[in-house]
Amino acid sequence: MITLEDGEVISAADEAAAIVEGTAEATYIGVSKVISVRLPVTLAARVQALAHKSGKTRNAAVAMLLEVGLEEVRQRLSEDTLTELHAIEQELLRDAFDLNGEA
Repeated sequence: MITLEDGEVISAADEAAAIVEGTAEATYIGVSKVISVRLPVTLAARVQALAHKSGKTRNAAVAMLLEVGLEEVRQRLSEDTLTELHAIEQELLRDAFDLNGEA
């Protein structure tokens, strides 16, 4: 979920669709981590087409789609599972940063 400046809350899927349609823009500022994934050729082509249409990089398109997918899945999880996930995420984030706060 994203909260706009006027207080309106929209889903990650709505934001992604607006970016692809050309009616919204988004820029990520922050620390990132490189990961490697293998995709079926047809899925890779769909991602590349979406990236091209939206004017984003393939990396930005994948990140945007992962955000949408994670939001959708998390909405369907129990509170207990969400609590467990949050604890795991916090541990992984602590491990990702050294004492100087650098990735």
